[in-house]
Amino acid sequence: MRVLCAWCVRDGKPAFLREKLPLDDLSETHGLCADHFTSLSASVKQVVTPKVWLLSRLNDLSWGLTRWVQRQMGRLLFLS
Repeated sequence: MRVLCAWCVRDGKPAFLREKLPLDDLSETHGLCADHFTSLSASVKQVVTPKVWLLSRLNDLSWGLTRWVQRQMGRLLFLS
């Protein structure tokens, strides 16, 4: 499943954020990129709480780690 920034799609900009499970599903879902998340937070004049910020960064970290593990497993399987 592909995750796209809804606001980037609206603006006609590159919108791909990441893939998420299930990886064999070719449909799309939407979220916000870091730039649009920041601008949305500023427009509502609300400070992003540390908990929200931390959760968004942990999500990015877990996605990066997942992709790294998938690449490593792919290399291992290819060598076997």
